[in-house]
This record gives sequence, structure tokens and C-alpha cells, in this order.
Amino acid sequence: MLKKVFVTFSGCKVNQFERGLLLEYFLKEGFYVTEKIDEADYIVFNTCAVTEKAESGCKQLIRRFNKLNPEAKIILTGCYAEKERDNLLRFKGVYKVYSNEEKLNIPAYLLNKGVKILNALDFEYKRTFKDRSRAFLKIQDGCDSYCSYCIVPLLRGKPVSMPLERVLKNLDNLLEENEVVLTGIHLSKWGKDFNKSLDDLMLSISMRNYPFRIRLSSLECNELSENLLKILRDMKNFCHHFHIPLQSGCNKILKLMKRQYDTSFFERKIEQIRKYFSNACIGVDIIVGFPEENQNDFMETFGFVNNLPIDYLHIFTYSPREGTESYNLPNRVEREITKERYNKLKDIDNAKRKALIKRFENKEVLCIPDKKINENYYRVLSREYLKLFIKDKIPQKEFRAKIINIETMEAMIV
Repeated sequence: MLKKVFVTFSGCKVNQFERGLLLEYFLKEGFYVTEKIDEADYIVFNTCAVTEKAESGCKQLIRRFNKLNPEAKIILTGCYAEKERDNLLRFKGVYKVYSNEEKLNIPAYLLNKGVKILNALDFEYKRTFKDRSRAFLKIQDGCDSYCSYCIVPLLRGKPVSMPLERVLKNLDNLLEENEVVLTGIHLSKWGKDFNKSLDDLMLSISMRNYPFRIRLSSLECNELSENLLKILRDMKNFCHHFHIPLQSGCNKILKLMKRQYDTSFFERKIEQIRKYFSNACIGVDIIVGFPEENQNDFMETFGFVNNLPIDYLHIFTYSPREGTESYNLPNRVEREITKERYNKLKDIDNAKRKALIKRFENKEVLCIPDKKINENYYRVLSREYLKLFIKDKIPQKEFRAKIINIETMEAMIV
């Protein structure tokens, strides 16, 4: 009888991709993949440790899995598993904990097979198990930037990249997709380990005229060249959407964070993006409550992001990570003050998102199917990352939709 396995994840797009890859390997090894937790023999959870909140969410999910299916063997991997292996083994229902390096061998381990360490960047991806409307392709892993608040380099290791030929081969296998998202732990460092750059990769991709849309996940401002922007501008299938981590709008805090730019540089980079993509959707990450961030520092950030020509914010509250440099910094910001600052930035975020939608009022946007909401509504996704709702039958490929109701984000096919 086939063993049934339920595979899930929390955290970033890399974890989401790795879940899909694990599903492929489980199918290849003869397991039965189920979407029902209560019937699974194994529950495999790819965890996240980027913040305390992420870790807390993982613990809650582990307990929930055990409650929903006490007979299942819970298997943990990912960054939280890497960080807290011994502690997690004490959780009720947890059977095994595997490192990030061991992750892709889990199906073989469960079959007691002799295995070698599989490199997630050296494989041919078929995506036979389509659990998402878009395909994610992880082309890079690891980071050596060592920002003072970030534990990821300690858990993911140094930057490594999927070879160019392998990226192109994997894209060749995804011709039936509507959209492919290229992702990595530090995507901008793609190719650094073999003397190439993201510019080289995107130029090669642009010359192949793939039928699907290409979207890039987060890019660092100091590693986003003007040459790359020119290449992306000339790609007909590139999604006009940029996510550029800022983290603080105060130079004093950026220096404490060990970020490799100042606010003037960041502002010039956003203006450069707008030069080539006037109507693109641009989002940034912000951390509030970083140690030694006083009220004047926060107001610098508030004023900077308020005036910056961007379209949304992803706001995080500072989370102390033991082992990082910032963990030992003095003058931590009180929780209530941090929450207050978060809410003020959230007001900016809400205003900018509304302005983004207003910008597209009564305009046509290119969309792909994304998700069925109910019998009458479907969600579709524009290349600018606008999520719209249509009442008509959802098409299978790219189509044009016209936004007709800004308040409800309704669209119609025209």
C-alpha cells in the first residue's frame, strides 16, 4: 500500500518552490501525495525562521498537525528546523528533523535508500504536480551579505547559483505555464559564483522569446544595474513589477543594519526604475523598531517613504535573532512604540495602494488566471501584480481586462 504524504510550507517563495520540488520527488519515489492532512501517513513541513513571528507560526502549525492527525509522522525541514533541531524533536508527533541540505533527500530517507546530497539548483524541473497557477523556479540559494538583523546567511549558507544552461533547460520545460517567477534567497547574486550576472541571465532569456510571462522576485537596489533595466524594458513578456528592499529611510539605521547603500542612492534607483518603467508597480520592505531607532530616526523613514514614488510597503517589526550582530545592540525599542510606528507606516501603505489602483482606472491590463474564488468570481493577476476579480468565465491564457470598479477591484474582459 502506498504511503500517503502531505507537504506544506511557510515563509518565502523559495520555500514555496521547494515544496513543489519535494512533491515531485515524492511522486517519483512512489508515494501518494494527498491534500488531506487527516489521511496522511507523513506530514512534511518546510519551515521558516526569518522572524520570531515566523517561528511562532511554525510551532502553532506543528501542534495543529498533531491535533488533526495524531497518527501521522511529522517531518520538519527548512530554516526553523535547521536552527532549532533538538528543541523541535521534543514536539509531540515530530518524527524526524532534516537540515536544508538534506531536504530533497527526505523521500529517499523514508524509504531507507542510500542517497547522495541533492542540489536543488542542479535538476531538471518538470512541474508535473501543479498546485499553483504560476510556476516558481528557484535559481539561486544562500547569502553572504550578513545584514546585522538577518539570520538567513547562517541557515542557508553562501550564495550558489543554478548554471545558465540549467535555468534555460528548466524554462524550456515550462512552456505551458502562464507565468514563471524566478526566485532565490538573494536573487541579485545569481551568477556571482561563476563570474556571471543577472544581466547575463536575463539577456539570454530575452533572446528565447518564451510564451509565458517572466516575473522576478526581490532585487537589491545596489545590485540592480541600469543595463539590466534596459534588458527588462525590451522584454515583451517581463512583468512590470519590482520589489526592492529598503528596510529603513534613515541613514543612521541603514548603517547599523549594514545595508550597502544610503537613502540618496535608493531614491535615485527608484527614479531610474521609473525612467524605464513609468507605470510599473514598485514595492519595498521596511523594518520598524530596529535597536536605537529613536523618534527622529523613525520620522526620517516616515517622510522618506511617504515621498518616494512607490506603490506599496511590506512592513515588518524588528525581530531579534540570536547569532546576528544586531541581537546585542543596546536601546531596543519598546513593543508599544514599535506597534505605533508600524501603524503609521501602514497608513502610508494603504494610501499608496489606493493611488496605484486609481492609476489604472478605466485602463486595460494584461492578466492571467490566478484563482477561483467561488462559482461567480475568479481572481486574475496583471503583470503589474494587480489582483482583480472578474465575473465572466475565466480564460486559460493571457487576456486583456479593463478595470471598471476601483473600490471592489472588479474587472471585465474586453
